[in-house]
Amino acid sequence: AFATNPVKPKRSILFVVFAAEERGLLGAFYLAAHPVRPLTTTRAMINFDMIGRDEKPSPQTDGLIDIPADTSNRLNLIGAAYSPDYQKTVAKANGDVGLVLDDRFDHEYALNVFFRSDQFPFVLHNVPAFWWFTGFHPDYHHPSDTAEKIDYPKMAKILKLAYLSTWQFANEATPPRFVSHPGSQSAP
Repeated sequence: AFATNPVKPKRSILFVVFAAEERGLLGAFYLAAHPVRPLTTTRAMINFDMIGRDEKPSPQTDGLIDIPADTSNRLNLIGAAYSPDYQKTVAKANGDVGLVLDDRFDHEYALNVFFRSDQFPFVLHNVPAFWWFTGFHPDYHHPSDTAEKIDYPKMAKILKLAYLSTWQFANEATPPRFVSHPGSQSAP
């Protein structure tokens, strides 16, 4: 979408595919330590990790978290405490998309999801970074998680929201503020 749009954003957008997430976020930690561009100029990071399925009860989540009855139009955004400005940008862009945005994983700690995906190394470097995630399901981390189970129309809506949000991040005069110590009185 960015390549075909004749109007270009004011700032560069970098697309990255990370390797070795399951081995300790190795690719993300490497890029955060050896960035292509200085992280001080990085306005936001969108981490897509599992955006193609609906959240369903599974052995991993049973008894640990409540799963909404209908997740067919739901997107979990994880990391809002570190950048309410980022959250506001995405929420505003969502007015044109209509997803149900859920931040419950920022308040539910039983599964420690915030630390489990590629946005985390960037947060450690004070970059506003969110994990965009449609939730756990019975096929999570199993060979049975196959392409025919992906909800492609839902994924297209999520990607539209990412496009609109990224466009805003690249064009806003002020970058989204990073909060280094969410919940503390000394947060900037």
